[in-house]
Amino acid sequence: MKKIIITLISIISIYSVSAQKYTDMYISDANKVGLSWLNDINHNQYENAYQLLSKEHKAKYPQEIWIVLINELMLEFGNLESRTVTQRDFQSQAEGMEDGFYVFIEYSSQYENTKEHTEYLLLKQNDKAKWEIFDYNYEFKSEKEE
Repeated sequence: MKKIIITLISIISIYSVSAQKYTDMYISDANKVGLSWLNDINHNQYENAYQLLSKEHKAKYPQEIWIVLINELMLEFGNLESRTVTQRDFQSQAEGMEDGFYVFIEYSSQYENTKEHTEYLLLKQNDKAKWEIFDYNYEFKSEKEE
């Protein structure tokens, strides 16, 4: 009986380590895609950035409209000065969304025209196991605010 319990604990431990390894890999891969996407929008590579959007996001915004909107937003922010990851989280189920692999990433960003700027990315793995931008949000205070 003691050997069975030890064997079960060993199997559970191996599974847990393996699952954590894959979770870390998913987060790392999604973060690379997220940073690439953010880099594209920060350097006016809007067509490239549009290609990384999820089909759900593309259905809401045709490319021409999305490019106009994101360009206006980047003009409001000004030049990027710095960006650091402050939080990363992997989820296989996100509330109100279909099952899948999701990675939420929060960045503390410093732009020329903003302060206390936080950017949020939600990435989703598509049916070809490629990470896509499912949602982008932000909050900040204008440099003009006191």
